[in-house]
Amino acid sequence: MYKRSKFKPCENCQKPVIPEDKNCPYCGFKVKKEVLPKLIIGVLILVLFGSLAIPSKSHLDKEIKKIANAPVDTVNIRELAKILGNKHADTEILNKIGKIEGKIVELQLQVFVSTYMSDYHRIVTIPSAGIPGTLLTLYPKNKKESEYLKNIKPGQTLKVKGKIEGIYKKRLKINPAFII
Repeated sequence: MYKRSKFKPCENCQKPVIPEDKNCPYCGFKVKKEVLPKLIIGVLILVLFGSLAIPSKSHLDKEIKKIANAPVDTVNIRELAKILGNKHADTEILNKIGKIEGKIVELQLQVFVSTYMSDYHRIVTIPSAGIPGTLLTLYPKNKKESEYLKNIKPGQTLKVKGKIEGIYKKRLKINPAFII
């Protein structure tokens, strides 16, 4: 049976050299490293991880349908707004995150700024006395709703339903969310 050798011929003198050597021990010619196979394997691994990290459209559709049909959970939004508004409440925020992540909420929010991405909208809302500022990732149901969101102005009010993902920069992060 053929066994692959660790040696390869020197490009200059054709004598056997180990690929790990920097120079040929016979003629001193620089040994080229075989980078292409490692590069190809690295790119394939990145593509594989990238495809696994990005949620598929069908997965997102299932998640949105699940949220749409789920009952609204009881979350003390006023208490949460008070905690998030406190500059020195970092440990209190950390304790609260575990209790609210994954909860389904329905809120009426005032738009601060809206950004359109390829298939969703990111909206930051204005905090008020009873409602914390939020970072919404809104997925429009159709083109009409998408156009509405593209033209939304600061100060307008939205009624949304979505899943609490956590806290981001003292804002309630809701993802995914949709207009109701």
